[in-house]
Amino acid sequence: MPGVPPDLHFRHVGQTHGPLIAWVLGTPMTTTAAPPPIKARPTLTPILLVLLALLSSFTPLSIDMYLPALPVIAVDLRGTAGDIQLTLSAFMIAFGFGQVFYGPAGDRFGRRPVILSGIAIYVVTSIGCAYAAEAGHLVLLRFLQGLSACGGVVLARTMVRDLAEKDQAARAMSLMMACTSIAPMLAPLIGGQVLWFLGWRAIFWTLAAIGVFALVAAYLRLPETLRPEYRQPLVLSSILKRFGELFRHRAFMGYAFTSTFQFSALMSFLSGSPFVFIERYGVSPRAYGLIFGGMIVFMTIGSLLNAKFAPVFGANKILRHAVIVPAIAGPAALVLGLIEARYGTIGMWPFLLCFGPQIATISLIGPNSMAMALQRYPHMAGTASSLMGVMQFGIGAIFGAIVGQTFDGTIAPMTTAMGIAGLLCFVSNRLLVGSRN
Repeated sequence: MPGVPPDLHFRHVGQTHGPLIAWVLGTPMTTTAAPPPIKARPTLTPILLVLLALLSSFTPLSIDMYLPALPVIAVDLRGTAGDIQLTLSAFMIAFGFGQVFYGPAGDRFGRRPVILSGIAIYVVTSIGCAYAAEAGHLVLLRFLQGLSACGGVVLARTMVRDLAEKDQAARAMSLMMACTSIAPMLAPLIGGQVLWFLGWRAIFWTLAAIGVFALVAAYLRLPETLRPEYRQPLVLSSILKRFGELFRHRAFMGYAFTSTFQFSALMSFLSGSPFVFIERYGVSPRAYGLIFGGMIVFMTIGSLLNAKFAPVFGANKILRHAVIVPAIAGPAALVLGLIEARYGTIGMWPFLLCFGPQIATISLIGPNSMAMALQRYPHMAGTASSLMGVMQFGIGAIFGAIVGQTFDGTIAPMTTAMGIAGLLCFVSNRLLVGSRN
C-alpha cells in the first residue's frame, strides 16, 4: 500500500487476511505484546566475592591441610617419603598445566558450567583419595584432584575481570586475596586436628565436604558473567591463535612476568625456609609456623591496603612503586646469604627483615598485575588468566625445585633465588610494561 507506513500496512493486511498472509507478503511483523525484560548484568556483590575467594582457596586447602599427615600416610600405604612427596608434586603439576584447558573452556562454554563441573570432579577425586589403598593410587588421584581444583582459581579471577575494570578489578582481587589468605593459616591447624582425632583419610573427606558446600553455594549463587558476544570457539587453532596474540603483546607479557617472578620468590621461600629455619637456625616447627603465619598476616594487610587505595591512586601506579621493594629486599638478602654462607655470622633476624617486605608485596604486585593484564582482553579473559597461571606455577615450580636441589645446609640457595626473582620482577615491569601503561 503506497504511502502507508509498514506497521499500518501490516495491521491492515493482518486484520483483513490474517497474520500469516501478512508474513508471507513480507510485511514487518509487530505484536502488541511487551518485549521480554532485559536480564540485568550481574554485579560483584560481597557474597559473590566471598564465594570466588572460596573457589580460589581450593589450592591452599588441598595442599596445606594434608601436609601434617604425610609421614602417617607413608606408613599406612607402605610407601617411602619420596613416594608420598609425589602426591604433592602431582597435584602442583596438574594444577599448573590444567589451567591451559580451563581458561579457553570458560571462554567457550561460560564461567558457571565449567566451574560447577570442576567442583563436582574435585568432590569425587577427594573421596577417591580417602579410599586410596596404595601410594600410586593416591598419586594418580591427587593429579586428578589438581586438574579439577584449578578451574575455580582461573575462572574466579576471570569473573572479577568480567564484572570490574582495571582499578576496581584490582580492588576486588585484593579483597579476594585477603579472604583467600585465611586458608593457608587455618588449613594446617584443621588438618592436624582432623588427623589427631579421625585419621588421615578424614582429611580428604573434609576436603570433599568443603567441595560439596562450594558446589551447592555456586549452584545457588554463582551467576554467568561471560557476555554472549565474547564467547570463543573451543578449537585448537583458535586457542593457539589467542595464546599467540597474548605472547606477542609486550605489555601483557610484562605484567605476566612481573607477577610470575614475584610468585617465584614466594615459591623459593616455601621450598627452602622449612630446612633453613628448622635445621640451620634450630627453630621449632611451632615457631616456624608463627614465622610463616606472620608473613601471611603481612600479605593480608597489604591486600586490604591495596583494596582501599587502588581506586584512588590507580593499580598501575601502585604496581610501579611496589616492584621497587623486591628489587631492594631480594638482592639485600642475596648478599647477606652469601656472607653468612662464607662466614656464618649474620643470624636469622636480618634475613627476616628482608623476607618480610618482599613476601608482603605479593599482595600488591599480584592483584594489580592481574587486573592490568586482563583489562585489555575482555573477549578472552579466561585464556589470559590461564596463561598467567601457567607461567606463575611453571616458573615458580622451577625456582622452588632449584632451591630444593641446591640446598647445602646454608641459606644461600634460597636467598640467591629470591634475590634473582626480585630483580627480574622489577626489570620485567620497567622494560616490558613501561610508564605509558
